[in-house]
Amino acid sequence: MKKGDVVTVVTFSGEYVGELAKVEPLTLKNPKMIVKNPENGGMGFAKGVAVTGKENPESMVVQTYVFVSQCNEMVAEAYTTAVKGEPLIQTPAEKKIIT
Repeated sequence: MKKGDVVTVVTFSGEYVGELAKVEPLTLKNPKMIVKNPENGGMGFAKGVAVTGKENPESMVVQTYVFVSQCNEMVAEAYTTAVKGEPLIQTPAEKKIIT
């Protein structure tokens, strides 16, 4: 793993995804906490890393963690979309009416 990679950090308080900024101390850029939907088993990103913390913090220093790993491709793509704010459905540059 290198600086700039999207990584998963597992801690005793939960699981986080972010861009690796530093290894020592472990620092994530644009961190997102993973939340699960108990009704359908789906998952998504919380707006912050703590219930009472700042919404969408720019960085997070993790003092204690269980492990760090590379993020799977599907979650990394979803994270990038969430951070960059790109629409899920892309509008074509040229508008055409197809008949």
